[in-house]
Amino acid sequence: MEPRKPTIGQQYGLTRRQLMTMGIVGLTAWTVEPLSYAFAGTGDDLEQITRIAGLPSRKGPLLVFRDYTTDPDVEIEQHIRRQLFGRKDLLSRIKKKVGFKKQLRLNIEEIQVRLQFIPQSQDGLGTAYQRYCLDITDSIFGMNGMDNIYSAITSPEKSYPAISQDGISAFLVHRLAKDFRATCRFTAESGNSIKTIISGAIYSNHLGAVDLEIEMVAPGQFELARKPFTIWQNDTDNLYTLMAIPAEETLHYLLGRATDREISTHFQNRPPESLAAARNIAEEWMALEESVVGGLVDRVLRRYCENRRLKWSDLFANNPQAMVPELRQYRYRKRGLQLVADLGFQHAMDLYLDSPSRFRERLL
Repeated sequence: MEPRKPTIGQQYGLTRRQLMTMGIVGLTAWTVEPLSYAFAGTGDDLEQITRIAGLPSRKGPLLVFRDYTTDPDVEIEQHIRRQLFGRKDLLSRIKKKVGFKKQLRLNIEEIQVRLQFIPQSQDGLGTAYQRYCLDITDSIFGMNGMDNIYSAITSPEKSYPAISQDGISAFLVHRLAKDFRATCRFTAESGNSIKTIISGAIYSNHLGAVDLEIEMVAPGQFELARKPFTIWQNDTDNLYTLMAIPAEETLHYLLGRATDREISTHFQNRPPESLAAARNIAEEWMALEESVVGGLVDRVLRRYCENRRLKWSDLFANNPQAMVPELRQYRYRKRGLQLVADLGFQHAMDLYLDSPSRFRERLL
């Protein structure tokens, strides 16, 4: 049997969605002009996306994404701790009530969060960014020979957008806001404690997120889960960051399977004594995941530009790669960038998927 001839998509690195968009599914011949047109379309979209970076932040309208629900939101918890321990007047009153003049121990027993969002603009800029997100995620699945994990990538315009029960839902918004109600307990060394409810609201600084949730179902037994939806904000003045968001969060979902497997094995072999201990263990592995994702995203974007004949230096001349935030979760990011560059995209991806522990040995 003669080997099957490569399809047009395989020959030119085009995805099925791109072929359908250009109306050429089923053709057996190709010419230079349509191919040039395809790349021109990508360039036009990126020109539009360039205009998004740096647009002023909008403050409305705020639409409800999801009503209040119990959510161990790390960003909210960090915000509460920063705010509380910056309020000396409040801490003084609490210490007086519990009869303790020195340090207090804070335990955040429960957080309820309502998510709200400002829609991204529904003009040509928003449409171009949505097409780009579809294109770059297709590229990642094609590079790895993996099935598309997304049920939809949409730009919601009304409150309570539907979350698919089959696959991951990705939502493109301008900004994400979080209203919260937290049950906090302050305990003195004597054992005296008081409980209070703290409420507030913040705009999220996480432009994209794939959260890992850990629940203790019995002493020493924990369940891990990642949310079936992800929200991508376009409120940034850095083009590299804007283009990296869909690639980064997609890679978190793909690599997260290996990370979660490693964490579960750790829990089985050495069961944590508390939920806090379990979260600390998971945080270390999530920092490792951040390191490899950062390196892979850079490779993905460079290959994406090469395949579409876009000159990297021209595209990011005024938008260099964003600095890695000085946050604990990114403590291995710089090493990850170098290791992925040394190993190459596919080797790094395969190594991590096979064994995050062996990747960690190479990294540290």
